[in-house]
Amino acid sequence: MLRSMRNNLKSLSWTLWLVILAFIGFIFVQWGSGRFDQEGLDRDVAAVGRSTIGGEEFQKNLARTLEMYRNRFKDNFSRQMIDQMRIAEQVLQGMISGRIVQGEARKLRLEVSDAELQDAIRAQPSFQRDGRFIGSEEYERLLAYNHVTVVDFEESLRQDILADKLKELVTAGLVLDNDELREDFRRENDKAELDYIAFRLDDVKEQPAAGEEELREFHAKHPALFQGDEKRSGEVLALKYVDLKKEVRLKDDDLFAYYQANKAMFRVPGKTKVSRIRVAYDEATREDVLKRMDEVAATLTPDNFADRARELSEDEKAKEGGDWGYWGWQSFSAQEKSLIDNLKQGGISSPVDAGGAFSLLYVPEKVEEQQQSFDVVKPRILGVLENERLRKLAGERMAQAYQRVKKAESLAVGAGKLGVKVVDSGPLTRGQAIKDLDEMGYISQKLFAMSESEISEPLEFPEGIAVVRLTRVVKAQTEPFDAVRQKVVVEVANAKKLRMLEERARRVSDELNRLADAGKIDAYLKNESLKVETASYQRGDRLADLPVTPGLDEAVFALEENVYSAPLALKTAVAVVKLKSKKVVSDDDFAKERQAYYAKQLEEAKNTRFGSFLLSKQEDYKIRFNAEIFERVKDSVISRFR
Repeated sequence: MLRSMRNNLKSLSWTLWLVILAFIGFIFVQWGSGRFDQEGLDRDVAAVGRSTIGGEEFQKNLARTLEMYRNRFKDNFSRQMIDQMRIAEQVLQGMISGRIVQGEARKLRLEVSDAELQDAIRAQPSFQRDGRFIGSEEYERLLAYNHVTVVDFEESLRQDILADKLKELVTAGLVLDNDELREDFRRENDKAELDYIAFRLDDVKEQPAAGEEELREFHAKHPALFQGDEKRSGEVLALKYVDLKKEVRLKDDDLFAYYQANKAMFRVPGKTKVSRIRVAYDEATREDVLKRMDEVAATLTPDNFADRARELSEDEKAKEGGDWGYWGWQSFSAQEKSLIDNLKQGGISSPVDAGGAFSLLYVPEKVEEQQQSFDVVKPRILGVLENERLRKLAGERMAQAYQRVKKAESLAVGAGKLGVKVVDSGPLTRGQAIKDLDEMGYISQKLFAMSESEISEPLEFPEGIAVVRLTRVVKAQTEPFDAVRQKVVVEVANAKKLRMLEERARRVSDELNRLADAGKIDAYLKNESLKVETASYQRGDRLADLPVTPGLDEAVFALEENVYSAPLALKTAVAVVKLKSKKVVSDDDFAKERQAYYAKQLEEAKNTRFGSFLLSKQEDYKIRFNAEIFERVKDSVISRFR
């Protein structure tokens, strides 16, 4: 009954998940460049303004999210998938986004009253029967059955309501253009079922030749194919951290003082693995179930617990021998978690009333939290302090230089006695690296966000800190023939191959339309080594892996049913298409559906604008990030995944 609620109930509200994708790329850049400092953070993973995100809170949310993914992907969920999807980073960014929502709501004095919260609970279909609220006891029992505490659920719901209020305020007055709405409606609802045969460039094995005059003529007639990228040049005044290392001296006393002041950072979190046998009861069966669980408990041993769980347990982990791993049990009831805390490694509990069910708990592994010694963590502390001092030293010197630079005609004049040469970046494309200076391309990215002659504020990048001035913009233009001759050779050869493919496709289409018997068609296709593929096509789609091609929508929906088309050119392939059926909506269809469709599209537009609003507000909050705590908690939580 609560499956949909449980699948969607996360530590983050849906509105916060909405902005994760918008923020995730941003936060990777910030973490990578070191722009988030960790000043004042001890056991906290991050801080957003004055609000902190504690390590335990992050651990709990990450564990819940991973459990949700594991339930969805089952055995296919692995540590590799966790890393590829950057789930830990997404969870933390969602929490940061949540703090921004709370901060903006406070500024606007938005609140969620207890009455509003209760109304929202009562309105949820999961908590209704025959159109009425199921009652407080049944509500608490359902939450407990789904491994959610009342406090956690109601706090999450309260934050949802608060975010909704803020979103409605931010997006008030948003309207949609009727003509654009009609086109969106057509794109979503016009559909065609197709058979098609693709003739690809790779199918042509011969390499057509071309003379010099033909190549030059092709280059002149198709300038857009040989247009280069826009390039920008700039002056770069940079301080590299590596060049300042000789000025940073750290003594063992400094390292030990840091260790003493931050011992909590160097604790290896404890972990507890839990298995459970769970059997539900109601008022009529409670005593019988308790008696049976007492009898089972008397026979349990570490060796037979998994087999008995598979035999008796009624929860979702029964098939896995009741194994909830190291973190899944964090969603258990307060009574169960209290008992787990008191069990020793290898211990098996007596029956515990978890609200609507009795549980038997087994702790096969319990590792207590451990304090790492100074000698073990000394290299890590050295790296942290050295990095902090290098960044501080470089920042102070560049800040002084910037005050001179921004008033001078050039960076060289403003650099003064900094002792660093100003480098000419040379023409760069967006994101291009500068050899021996900025291997990640942060500086070139900055140049593409500037106006000509503009001087940037100090910019942090992985190797150091810099001030840049945009000196020249070279707009994209057609490259001269001699510079792109080899590319012209390839394009001419491809054009000739496409013409050959079109000729073959036309012959195939004519023959297929001539053959009426399905058996003869199959024999012909087999003899020609051709494969018919199927596709469900909507406006704006592509045919499988074939390129997106302008005009394809009009061509597809204009086809006659059950007739193979003339060849359709698709940039790097040619296709012959047979329309099996199509659905094309009319203006009358749009008029009938307009109200509901408008509401759906308006909600999506509000979500997009709200995401942009939160992204723009991120700059208003001083965000601090403790990479070490983040990595330790992350590794601790995902350690059970292979």
